[in-house]
Amino acid sequence: MSNRFCWLKWFAVFAAVIGTAGGAAAARVRFHYGPGDLGGTQGQRISWLGAPREPVPGVPGPMVPVTFQHLFTGATVTVPLALPPGTPLIEHVRNRIVYNYGSYTVDVRFLPDGSVDVIYNSGLLRAP
Repeated sequence: MSNRFCWLKWFAVFAAVIGTAGGAAAARVRFHYGPGDLGGTQGQRISWLGAPREPVPGVPGPMVPVTFQHLFTGATVTVPLALPPGTPLIEHVRNRIVYNYGSYTVDVRFLPDGSVDVIYNSGLLRAP
């Protein structure tokens, strides 16, 4: 009986953490850039748990134009990125390039239609 009570106690703690983690969805923001589009579109908050996406006003910070060779089309694309100060670990993963600053990442995803998604991720349960 005490083992069951222990599991119920842990479940209650887990439910309380998930219930108060509503701000976690704000930790990821996606911007979409079409081919030749430096202006981009309005950002969207991306939820960890599949909640509806919300529009985000403005941009994440000072933008720096960064030029890539698109992984699908081979064309040169310039995408504005908000990169924080410091030296990131640059990761090449399949169809994307990730600037990893530890608790903050900038994920540049190349899409087959020639467009690019940029996802700013300040981490689970961190403020954006």
